[in-house]
Amino acid sequence: MEHDAPAAGHSPGTPEPARSPDRSSLAANLITAAAGLVGLVQVLRADPWWPLWVLTAALALIGLLAYRLRQRRWLAASVSLGLLLVLAGGGVLLAVTRPDHRAATAGSTTAAPAAGPTTTTPTTTAPAAATPAATAPASPATVLFSDVVQLGKKTGVELDRGRAERRNTQDADVDVYLDWGYILYSSARHSAMYDDSNKGPEQDADARCRDYREAGQQSFAHHYIGGGNQQYCFTTSEGHPGWLQAVNTLDDGGLIIKVTVWRG
Repeated sequence: MEHDAPAAGHSPGTPEPARSPDRSSLAANLITAAAGLVGLVQVLRADPWWPLWVLTAALALIGLLAYRLRQRRWLAASVSLGLLLVLAGGGVLLAVTRPDHRAATAGSTTAAPAAGPTTTTPTTTAPAAATPAATAPASPATVLFSDVVQLGKKTGVELDRGRAERRNTQDADVDVYLDWGYILYSSARHSAMYDDSNKGPEQDADARCRDYREAGQQSFAHHYIGGGNQQYCFTTSEGHPGWLQAVNTLDDGGLIIKVTVWRG
């Protein structure tokens, strides 16, 4: 029986040479180096997302280190550990030396007051000129009409011309009108009477009446006057604020009131 010839370059009984490192080990080392290099490059570029890149590279190195330790490849594990330490040191160094960190440190140092005696330069400030609007008291409102008015039943008065002009019908110009049963109406154009009873004297009534109107306080077009200290704010047909106070009721259904109207 013929025997196969031995392979060229080898003789029977000669030991085979040692094999080169396997490809998986070489690829793992390359991956480890690439991961560390990517992390360092991202650090050096001062990417605002540098913590994420460093963390990703660190996790990759930790996983590879654990894998090498499980395989008991101590040399490859030591290389991974070294790269991991280098990456961690680079991250710490970047955190300390980044421009924003230095600016924050410099800002806190600059904000601190300097030790030692300080010299204060006196400054002279010119007194502010007092404005008449700020110092002068508010001028009182101009009174358009102020007097006692007697109303008969089914009669009214027009007050915008500075005098009480009697009207026998409730037309658009009548500012106050007394109906049957002591029912007192304000101007038909505004139909607003604000209750001011027991709110203060006549001297401050102008401000109160304006406040009622500007604040949109609840009002009614008419009120029953049954005697007593009843006071009401109203608006005339031409829009002037007015105030009235019931003085007395008359047996024939009439009414005596005190009325003041301001220009406004």
